[in-house]
Amino acid sequence: MARGGLLASWLTKRRRSKSIDLAYRQMKNSVETVNELKRCLSAVIEDRLSEARKSIERLFLMEADIDELRRRVFAELSREEEASKFREDLMRLVWGLDVMADHVKDSARNLLILLDENVSPDLWGKYLKLVEDLVSCAQALLKAIEALAGRGREAIRYIGEVDRFEERVDEQYLAIRRTLIKSEDLKPGVLMALRDLLEFLERAADMCADTADYVRLLLV
Repeated sequence: MARGGLLASWLTKRRRSKSIDLAYRQMKNSVETVNELKRCLSAVIEDRLSEARKSIERLFLMEADIDELRRRVFAELSREEEASKFREDLMRLVWGLDVMADHVKDSARNLLILLDENVSPDLWGKYLKLVEDLVSCAQALLKAIEALAGRGREAIRYIGEVDRFEERVDEQYLAIRRTLIKSEDLKPGVLMALRDLLEFLERAADMCADTADYVRLLLV
């Protein structure tokens, strides 16, 4: 039996398997953290700082819920009579999205530090463009996972989109790093927080790509 077959009944089986239901919720919520980060950054650029703070608070609560869903998934899998390979594959996908959400949360922490600092709209615009591609990367990953339910070609197409958006994030990451290195107007502490924000965003995109690689293996 092909490895992909172990997850081929993802969507149809969800009603009968609590672990799959919880895992799917966890993955969707993980992707939603990236959307929330985008909303937050947009609010910062438009000088709606109170709304940005509320957005960060929501993101922190979302990430805590994702962690709880991950724990529940693992607990359910330990009780359900699923094939060991199925459990391993499902846990690996859940873990990948969980780590991505952790990096998004860490990005939001740095953004919170920067809310009252003097950062140019032009520089924030560069970060927003990167986050927009990160959103597309995470959404493509979720679609690739959903396509494991018997749509191999579609899954491969979405994996290709993950790779494409991850490459775009990498390009923007390098461009922003060059901008930060050349900056003479930013305070050292602000520069450090901006650098850390950039690093966590790049790690989130890398985790999307790593998880997409695992989905690719499931299709072999």
